[in-house]
Amino acid sequence: MEMRSTRRRSLWRASALAALMLALSCSSGTAQHVAADPAPPPETPPPDGKPVISIIAPAGSQLDGMLESLRVELSDDYRVTISPLRVEESSPDLVGRIVARDRPRAVVLVNNSTVLLYRNWARATPAPPVALILMASFAEELQRTVPNSVAISYEVPAVTAMVGLRTLGLDVRRVGVVYRQGFARHIARQEDLMQVEKLTFVRQELSNKPHVQDLRAALVHLHRAEVDAIWLPNDNGLLSPKFLTNVWLPYVGRLDAPVVVAVRSLVNEHAEFGTFAAIPDTQALAVQAADLLYELAEEDWKLRASDVRLPISVKRLVDVRLARRFGLDSSQFGQVDFLIGR
Repeated sequence: MEMRSTRRRSLWRASALAALMLALSCSSGTAQHVAADPAPPPETPPPDGKPVISIIAPAGSQLDGMLESLRVELSDDYRVTISPLRVEESSPDLVGRIVARDRPRAVVLVNNSTVLLYRNWARATPAPPVALILMASFAEELQRTVPNSVAISYEVPAVTAMVGLRTLGLDVRRVGVVYRQGFARHIARQEDLMQVEKLTFVRQELSNKPHVQDLRAALVHLHRAEVDAIWLPNDNGLLSPKFLTNVWLPYVGRLDAPVVVAVRSLVNEHAEFGTFAAIPDTQALAVQAADLLYELAEEDWKLRASDVRLPISVKRLVDVRLARRFGLDSSQFGQVDFLIGR
């Protein structure tokens, strides 16, 4: 009976977590309704003669505030168009029609799915406009595959997150990390950044298509290694409902170490999963994106070098109940931006 109750609890926690992650992945654009692969409106010259910046984002409502802030930051000098797409129903041809309609100086691409759609179009286009990648996971890897592009990383470096955890009283030195083989370069770059704070990774590398037992064994190894914390990159391949239900949620309480995550929804009082998160400040991200676009304008929209920049401002979240379980200093909670489950 106890095992059945534990199983039901894991399923409920997984359901809560999966619902939040699904909402996050599907709601990262603007709230307008968009039909499948619609024809853009006819070309009309802008009434003010301003050059255009085109924003292409998934349809949804999560990022309305950030996109509107970016529009405001640019509005003195540019006409900003926002084209929300239902990416799963769209095609590279639609991207081409949006670019033909707007004739933009630059295109801002929001979210991985939009970037991949644009990439398919840009690779078949002789001279695509400069593209700025925002709010995309593993931006360093992605940017290299998109012609004529720059990016602002959406991952806060692991070292930043761990220093934040140290401010809450945890003596973090050895950090466990589970990752898929295809992200080995990303993990190596993160570890290079960590050296200045005398932090090291205890690595568990999995194949690009791991099985449940592979992830389970990796977590057992990290537990035996007695790591101080576990850092979880934002890899949907390791955060599927199958892995959440069968591995992460049943095992996370046995790890004896806080899990540090890169997505706001993973710090959730109902799921009891992530203890701490460091995520980009989306309003500051809008300002940073606008500044980068103005820099590109000064260079006449010609890239001098491919560039992936780190976010300039970070928000921190902590699950109060889990933090206390791991002995974090509650007197320092005032340094955290969002207290979950207080």
